[in-house]
Amino acid sequence: MRRCGGFTLLEALVVIFLIAIVATIAAPNLIAWRNKAKIRSAADNLKGDLELAKFKAAQINGPVAIQFTADEYEIFHDSGGLTYTRDSGEQLYRARSLPPGVNIDLKDSTNINFKGKGTARSGSIYLVNSNGLRKRVKVSAVGRIKIEDKPK
Repeated sequence: MRRCGGFTLLEALVVIFLIAIVATIAAPNLIAWRNKAKIRSAADNLKGDLELAKFKAAQINGPVAIQFTADEYEIFHDSGGLTYTRDSGEQLYRARSLPPGVNIDLKDSTNINFKGKGTARSGSIYLVNSNGLRKRVKVSAVGRIKIEDKPK
């Protein structure tokens, strides 16, 4: 008698067992990769937004400040004398929330603003993820913005 095509229960269980082993090995690496990608993306977004702030300061020939909280920031025309707080009537250029699991380390970060010529008050913003991985977005006095990896 001819056997019908298909899998036996034993074959199906062996395949499921192998898939479970591979998933167990791969899952921690995927989670770590995802956490690194989130902080890298947040740092890239912050750098781009700081470039926007520098451009806007040169465009309006006036101060543009960035107000940071633990999980978001705002970029605005700070016509109130560099208070780093957005008052009513000050134009908002960008407001961004950070991805879940990424925060701004407020105790190590400094206030940053750009002046009319695109120069800046130098400083650093430290981003940290839930695993303790840190990125530093550094702004020099001449307005150069760069991202650095920082150890835990």
